[in-house]
Amino acid sequence: MPNGRNRPHYRLVIPIVISAALAFLLSGCLWGFVTDTDTGDPIGGATVSYTDANGDTDSTTTNANGLYSFDQADGPYPASGPVDFEISAPGYEPQTKTRPVGYNDNPNASFANPSSFWEVQSFKLAPTAAEPAKIAFSSHRDGNNEIYVMDADGGGQTRLTNNPAIDELPDWSPDRSQIAFQSHRDGNYEVYVIDADGGGLTRLITNAASDGQPAWSPDGSKIAFASDRDGNFEIYVMNADGTGQTRITNSAGYDGDPAWSPDGSKIAFESFRDGNFEVYVMNANGSGQTNLTGSAGADTMPSWSPDGSLIAFMTGRDGNDEIYVMDDSGNGQTNLTNDPGNDRHPTWSPDGSQIAFNSNRDVNLEIYVMDDNGTDQTRLTNNGADDFAADW
Repeated sequence: MPNGRNRPHYRLVIPIVISAALAFLLSGCLWGFVTDTDTGDPIGGATVSYTDANGDTDSTTTNANGLYSFDQADGPYPASGPVDFEISAPGYEPQTKTRPVGYNDNPNASFANPSSFWEVQSFKLAPTAAEPAKIAFSSHRDGNNEIYVMDADGGGQTRLTNNPAIDELPDWSPDRSQIAFQSHRDGNYEVYVIDADGGGLTRLITNAASDGQPAWSPDGSKIAFASDRDGNFEIYVMNADGTGQTRITNSAGYDGDPAWSPDGSKIAFESFRDGNFEVYVMNANGSGQTNLTGSAGADTMPSWSPDGSLIAFMTGRDGNDEIYVMDDSGNGQTNLTNDPGNDRHPTWSPDGSQIAFNSNRDVNLEIYVMDDNGTDQTRLTNNGADDFAADW
């Protein structure tokens, strides 16, 4: 048994071996992180590729922590000098960068100073911009009212329905996979849905009375609509498949044109119960019905802003139809359009920055868009027939 004097000094040897191995294995190692420009969160599964000054290429992917690395035991890769990087990930805009790469191989490298032998190149990717949401609308350009869609700038106007009867008043489902609308194709107005590409036509209501003006709930599980099945028009709610049709207003006057608040807790609607049209709001179960507008003119067609703080509506209080906006309690009622023509049927863009509406200011009804404060009013459709009732 060796005595203390001849015993190996393991505590001295092991750090030296580890440090030497570390320098050998990681000398010339390029690594870094790929993160989200908006949140700073790591992006796992991103691809990082390079072409170095020698024309050599390689590619790797990031782990769940957004970390990638290139490590070659036989030398630094990519080679020192200018390196062209390509970084990509699903849901993000791809990026190309040329970066100078240089290594500082330090034989005395240690865990305390890893940058002495590592080259660090990190990147940030921006999320892919969402495609602007399309606008659904009604048009009479083919001799009867049909459902059309168009791009947010008015381009790509495409017909979705094709029936001799009236199809009108489209309303997008929250996931934008379907459009609900009212149709007279079966002899009276009923609520139908179609897929966003015009396929998958489904009738939701079969009733001898008129049923129309559909509006999806924010979670897509229900549809509110107006029906005169009980003698005058009232607001009803049904499941998205047409089952469970339930009346939630009971007024001697007309109640119609329901619009859900973005959180699903309330429904705004128009009512004639006070002898002229006013915008009301109620809880989603029909309780707490409250007049918001209270003007001598006709106030109709409410539309909630995406954040739920504002309601746009049409009013005739100024002698012609204009688009107004108010807060969700009815305060701050403000004119946005102020045009001699009739401006009606407001609908908010999904980001809340714009409002589309229809107007006859250029003789026949066309779809227009304006900023949320009423500025920059721009015509989107230009057709000899009426284009109206847009839904964004």
